[in-house]
Amino acid sequence: MAITGSRFRTKFVLVAGVGLVIGLTLAALASLQGIRSLGGDASDEIRNGLERASREYLTNHIEDTARRVEFYHGRARAELGVLAAVTQTLIDQQDALAPLTAAATTTAPLRDALVYNPAGDWSQTAEGEPSAVVWGYLHAPADPDKPGLRDIKPEVRAAVERTALLDLLLPPLLQHGAEKQAMYFIGPAGAEYLRIAPWADAAGHADKQYPGHNASPFWSFYFPGIVEGWQRWIGDPARMRDPAAQVTGTSPYTDAGGSGAIMTLFQPLWDASRTQFAGAVGVDVTLSQLIRHVQDLQLASSGFAFLAQENGNVFAVNDDGKHILGLQQVSGSSGAGVDIFQQFLHQSRDAAIRALALPSGDAVDYRDPVAIGGQDYVVVLKRLEPFNAWSGSADIKPERWTLGFVVPAAEIYSSLINAQATIAASSRGILTSQIVITLVALAVVMLGIFLVSRRMTSALSDLAAGAGKIAQKDYDVRVDVRSSDEFGALGRAFNQMAAEIRAYTHNLESLVEQRTAELQRASREIMALNERLKQENLRLGAELDVARRLQLMVLPPDRELAELDGLEVAGYMRPADEVGGDYYDVLRHAGGVKIGIGDVTGHGLESGVLMLMIQTAVRTLQAAEERDAERFLNIVNKVLYQNIQRVGLDRTATLVLLDYSQGVLRLTGQHEEAVVVRRGGSIERIDTVDLGMPVGLEVDIATFIAHTELRLSPGDVVVLYTDGITEAEDIHGEQYGIERLCEAVHRVHERTAAEIKQAIIDDVMRFIGAQKVFDDITTVVIKRR
Repeated sequence: MAITGSRFRTKFVLVAGVGLVIGLTLAALASLQGIRSLGGDASDEIRNGLERASREYLTNHIEDTARRVEFYHGRARAELGVLAAVTQTLIDQQDALAPLTAAATTTAPLRDALVYNPAGDWSQTAEGEPSAVVWGYLHAPADPDKPGLRDIKPEVRAAVERTALLDLLLPPLLQHGAEKQAMYFIGPAGAEYLRIAPWADAAGHADKQYPGHNASPFWSFYFPGIVEGWQRWIGDPARMRDPAAQVTGTSPYTDAGGSGAIMTLFQPLWDASRTQFAGAVGVDVTLSQLIRHVQDLQLASSGFAFLAQENGNVFAVNDDGKHILGLQQVSGSSGAGVDIFQQFLHQSRDAAIRALALPSGDAVDYRDPVAIGGQDYVVVLKRLEPFNAWSGSADIKPERWTLGFVVPAAEIYSSLINAQATIAASSRGILTSQIVITLVALAVVMLGIFLVSRRMTSALSDLAAGAGKIAQKDYDVRVDVRSSDEFGALGRAFNQMAAEIRAYTHNLESLVEQRTAELQRASREIMALNERLKQENLRLGAELDVARRLQLMVLPPDRELAELDGLEVAGYMRPADEVGGDYYDVLRHAGGVKIGIGDVTGHGLESGVLMLMIQTAVRTLQAAEERDAERFLNIVNKVLYQNIQRVGLDRTATLVLLDYSQGVLRLTGQHEEAVVVRRGGSIERIDTVDLGMPVGLEVDIATFIAHTELRLSPGDVVVLYTDGITEAEDIHGEQYGIERLCEAVHRVHERTAAEIKQAIIDDVMRFIGAQKVFDDITTVVIKRR
């Protein structure tokens, strides 16, 4: 026994020690994981807070900046609107203001002393006078008596004089408000003279910069298509009522005169009837203030802003931003006289910028992160308000600039990175402390386990000896109980178990006999129940077979169908269960033929009974010679409704009745569509949804019943069916559908009605394949001979 106790003690110490080591190790790992999880949660919370704060800040900042950019742009449009309103008034009140304009042309400050330049072939006022230019093609032919001199066409000179009052308005508008390089008026086709402030050698400058300009009309040379684009608006009353909606701008471009980036805004003018183009006022807006504002925006330490056109051309960005975005500047041209600087996002040296799509909505577009040049950035984009833009043709479209912020993600999340480093250092210190505590706890606990195991060994040795005697069938064995602890309780339980084993062994035979008798009685009862179930199944099967045979017996036989005058009719019905809920019938009467088809909801015995009720009601009314189709259907509905209420069923049925006489087929009632295939192969689908409602649902449906008529020619085919055909499913769950039915009928419409019917059934069964048939399948084929 001492050897046994020693072995147990060794195993106990070993198992307890290993378990303790594993437990302490898992506890240490759990603590470390908890610390890491806590650090991760803290990092996530910090990141989420920083992200929310930065998103809110950048969103508000970009919206404020967008409003300021729109203010710069909108202020110039407003000042242009003032000039346009005054000029349009001069045009509208031309006759009333004629004395005033005539007087103005004789007054020194407003008189246009136009001087002809033979070398340039144009007339222009001298410096210090109100600035006006008349191009060479607006002059009369040369007079042989005046060599080197050409007079301005009289109508052009009169037009120039009518706008002399603008010399009072152009200078003050130019000096105040938005930064502007020039404001001017350009006449309509045939009188495209130029009135501009401030004075400039406009004609001489054009000779140097734009050769050939003087031989072509101003609008088509400098801004081809723009007048045609404006004239398209004449048919738009809303646009014509709102002059501000007509303002049209060019793309930003580099001024040939050295003023930096500018853009031109035009507002067209119209005659008093608003049906003819009467010229336009324009302003060359200096974009330097706007661009400086965008370039000077400070975002974190090294973030920047940019402004781009809708086509991705970035025209405002600082040098660092241009480098980070990888922009490559090239030059191009949008017309004969406007050079455009171009640096497109989609032509960037960086793949992420090339793939950067500008926003399509009005909300702030926040993107985090975007990898640019191997570094993560936060990109925020905001579309500005739209304005009309000319792009070199008559197609004037709305243009929307996009304001963008680009901020390094590391600058936004710098506090998060520092917090993560602090958490990592703390985690390493906690891990070291946890290892020391674990080793000390392991030594103390192992000593305690060794001491306790010695006390446990003696009691376990006694229990082992007692168990050995029970194994040798000595059921009188007992162990000494020397304590009141758990080992004492185990000894007392062992003694009680030994006594019970002894008593049970002596009573085992009587218990076996008792259980055997009980099992035999239960077996006889089960056999009796099985016999009763067998008899009940036979009875129910016989009843269902009778119902099925009765249902099939009332279907019209082939001999009755063969006797129909002028029609071939073939029918088919296959119930999904022993008894189905589909109905069809063909009845002759003195005036022609009545054909019915319907579908009771559900299937099985109850649906089959309702089907027989419908068949009986229809035959009874037919025998009673009821000829009113609407009244006929309403009476059938009332009979079925009353029977349903009596037996307490929750069923209804779709039902359509067809009356044929002398080539006309009249349809009454609601059911599936009727498919009509004409002799030539064309297909018609007759919807019956508006011809009635389900029968058995309401006691009176007279107000819902309608009819439609269909004329049949020899060779025409009509196919009726229930939803068991169109909703039949293959093994993949796809339904057969009305389109497949139409195709199947179309392929064989020249055959007999019986052959068409069989072709339909064969096609449906091939489609179903190995899938189970879930609903009754019924079809009726009608063909006029």
